[in-house]
Amino acid sequence: MAQLLPDKEKQRPLAYMLLVVTAILVYWIGFHWFFQRHAELSEEMDQLRASEARFQGMIAQRERLEEELSRVRQFEADSDLFLKQASASLGSAELTNRLKEMIRLHASEGEQNCQVISNQLMRGRVQEPFERVTNKVRLRCELEDLSKVLYHLENGTPYVFVDELSIYRHVTRRRRGRETVEQRTLDVRFDLSGYLKS
Repeated sequence: MAQLLPDKEKQRPLAYMLLVVTAILVYWIGFHWFFQRHAELSEEMDQLRASEARFQGMIAQRERLEEELSRVRQFEADSDLFLKQASASLGSAELTNRLKEMIRLHASEGEQNCQVISNQLMRGRVQEPFERVTNKVRLRCELEDLSKVLYHLENGTPYVFVDELSIYRHVTRRRRGRETVEQRTLDVRFDLSGYLKS
């Protein structure tokens, strides 16, 4: 008959080994998921505590930031740097009126020497912090008058900007009786831009 149990001197180490294997199996089957879940929750709690501390720091700065934002809004409301209108089409009309006013005030013979040929709102494609209103402008003007008009446009308030300036020489001939009078003017094209208040 075969011997099922080991010899007496080997029974004790075998019993210890079976006890260890059983304990490991019981741990893996019954308790491992619990300790693993506990470790995950502990890590999540640490992350939440760090987030809470960061948000508490932000909340502590809220009053100071609100005061700063209020100062910025007050400055923006009092500022003449922006166009006064609230929409792009009204801002475009304001730019047009400003251009005509500068021509009337600074061109030598007003709109006779400096004529607005076309003035069209161009829709912007780039998102900016403040909405930009741009008119594509075409003028027929003499050089001296043009320089005065552009100078006063860019150096007044609200701030407006002249970009993409192109100048072409334009010659017109008119008959006065038997004489042909030649008049040289400039054909000027540029983008006139300003910003709306947010």
